[in-house]
Amino acid sequence: MILDVTHLTDEGFLEATSLFKGPVWASHHNCRSLVTHQRQLTDDQIKILVERGAVIGGVFDTWMLTNNWVRGKDDPRQRGVNLEKVIDHYDHICQIAGNSQHIAIGSDLDGAYGKEQSPYDLEDISDLQNLKSLLTTRGYKQEDIENLFHNNWLRFLRKAWK
Repeated sequence: MILDVTHLTDEGFLEATSLFKGPVWASHHNCRSLVTHQRQLTDDQIKILVERGAVIGGVFDTWMLTNNWVRGKDDPRQRGVNLEKVIDHYDHICQIAGNSQHIAIGSDLDGAYGKEQSPYDLEDISDLQNLKSLLTTRGYKQEDIENLFHNNWLRFLRKAWK
């Protein structure tokens, strides 16, 4: 069994990660140090996940990419919410981890929250390919990009399901 710590409170996160000894991940989370909201991971929580070999999937919902988002009122373009904002969260996790082994494209891309709450440069799922050039511009190597796109999830699942 894999424990997904997504949607846990801070207290629940600590209790779950201390009690559960199996594999853990955060399927769709971002960093609280960049967007202040209880739903985001603290740096200490990220460190715990890295120590446990977890993968953290960056989420693309606008309220998790910028502070004080007002659903139904704010506009991604006017607020400057683009794919670069997701990469900011990947960068932060990589800095804590010291490598690209713990980041990935997260879930919550099912369209349930609508285009009005997606980065303005994410028209449809095929636009995720634009992350490659954006990551390259930020200095990510091909291996890092492959980790983020698929290798980290595959490595994690193969180990967990061995």
